[in-house]
Amino acid sequence: MKSINQKSIYAIVVVTICLLTSACRNNEPLPEEITGKLKLKVGLSLVVKEVNNPLKSVSTGNFGVEIFSIGSTEPVMTFDSVLDIPEVLELSTGEYYATAFSQDNPVAAFDAPYYYGESESFTIMEGETTQVDIACSLANIMVTVLYSDQVISSFTDYSTTVSNAGGSLIFTKGEERAGYFNAGPLNIESELRSGDGVTSQPKTISGTINSPQLGKHYEIHIDASVDDGRALFNISQSDMVETEIVTFSDGANGGSRELALGDLLITEIMYNPGAIVDSEGEWIEVFNNSAEEINLKDLVLRRGSTNAFHQIATDLILPPEAYAVLGRTTLAADRVDYVYGSSIGLVNGGDELLLNTYGTDGTDGLVICSVDYGAGSFVPDREGKSIQLDPVVRDAVAAQDGLNWCSSTLAYSTGDFGTPGTVNSSCE
Repeated sequence: MKSINQKSIYAIVVVTICLLTSACRNNEPLPEEITGKLKLKVGLSLVVKEVNNPLKSVSTGNFGVEIFSIGSTEPVMTFDSVLDIPEVLELSTGEYYATAFSQDNPVAAFDAPYYYGESESFTIMEGETTQVDIACSLANIMVTVLYSDQVISSFTDYSTTVSNAGGSLIFTKGEERAGYFNAGPLNIESELRSGDGVTSQPKTISGTINSPQLGKHYEIHIDASVDDGRALFNISQSDMVETEIVTFSDGANGGSRELALGDLLITEIMYNPGAIVDSEGEWIEVFNNSAEEINLKDLVLRRGSTNAFHQIATDLILPPEAYAVLGRTTLAADRVDYVYGSSIGLVNGGDELLLNTYGTDGTDGLVICSVDYGAGSFVPDREGKSIQLDPVVRDAVAAQDGLNWCSSTLAYSTGDFGTPGTVNSSCE
């Protein structure tokens, strides 16, 4: 695949605003003795993929600024550009916050990043100076399309249409610009043509990114041969702007593949260890129930009753039919593949556990697997023994049925009973 170098871009504008505090607003005169000062700094820091038009200079002159009173949805002051902000402003004493944002936010366009930032709340008081920082970040969806060397050498022409409900962009042969989209699922369709110029042989590859996240860069890789290919899905992350790499190719089913319900299964849960305290000894076992390698990075482990969740922050590659052990700490078992820490505590009396994609806020993504070990025929509060899914059960719905679960009978490293990271014993 053609490589694109990553380049860090940093731009910052400092605007100092002296605000005279008073109960009066608009153009009413203020008493001279009632004064206050506010220093407002609008900051922009971002990492992008360097392309033909690499966004090497990001001007904050076209950023708008709005100041809101706490509890109000209407701004008390609005500026179309930070350059329009005068040296002295009039503002009443009270609690405020400020926002900064790009003025242009098209539904779908090339080279059109949209940035947004919001300050923490601040207080304007008589005779005092307050400094407020607004850190702006990417707030729409960034998309680039790359074609593999095999596509470039095998096909005479190719293009990819990326669209959502708001609009569409066509990434033609040689297009290296980044496209930007508002929120919503992204549909991808690539048209590739091969032949001698007289006889054209078309090929179409299509797929969907169901829950793209605002502020994220989706790098779409198109890979195909004239005869055959295979579908891949992989995720990686850059240092500052998160990049998700999605590879579409001409697999046997003619399209791309994202994670689906049942591709992963929760197969064992130690929610009430007896040998060590719960806060150190809890763990969850996950099984790759698909025929392909899966990276668990960016997936969300969630408790259904509270929506408390933890997003897996590092690569965790799971081959087909392999297990991963997710633990509260490294002390939970002799094998812990990933530590999720104190963000998730397992309830001894039962609760729903889920693995899902992030979605928009961590709680509304696509559910890959779930189990409510406090429901139906599950028997809660088995101290010192994990509950385990019968190893013959590989169906996502059947894996939610307590009749297919039982207590472990094999001891592991702490002295409690369980099989973390290995095949469960059969439930009789």
